[in-house]
Amino acid sequence: MSSHTQQPLYRDFLSLYGLFLLCYTVIHLKFEWNFWMLDDFAIFAKYAQGDDPLTHLAIAKKVYFTKATWMILLVWLCALRVPFRRALAASFLVYAVELLLLFPFNIYNGLNLLLAGGFALQEVLMYRDARRGG
Repeated sequence: MSSHTQQPLYRDFLSLYGLFLLCYTVIHLKFEWNFWMLDDFAIFAKYAQGDDPLTHLAIAKKVYFTKATWMILLVWLCALRVPFRRALAASFLVYAVELLLLFPFNIYNGLNLLLAGGFALQEVLMYRDARRGG
């Protein structure tokens, strides 16, 4: 049994995993609300700025690509029996790097990289500690 499953549940939520869950939930609820309820078609502005529908579409295509590759990698890592938290951290790190490669640097993709890097590092350290302990 891995070390993170032996600790109390509240400690999971007081970790970078918990911070990821909170950020992911808030960001995506806001995104969905703005898109479906407010008809905000500039919802991709956090990735890059556009001033016409074709530019917005080009940005949306890149966003879709990053989200799709993140989910494909997550599903495959889980199918290969990588523990979910570790698979989530690794696939989110790939997503964060893709954002840096495909979009101009901004606070959103910078914060994604910080969270992804911290989350992945925490999982690596937990894995290392679990291997040493058992």
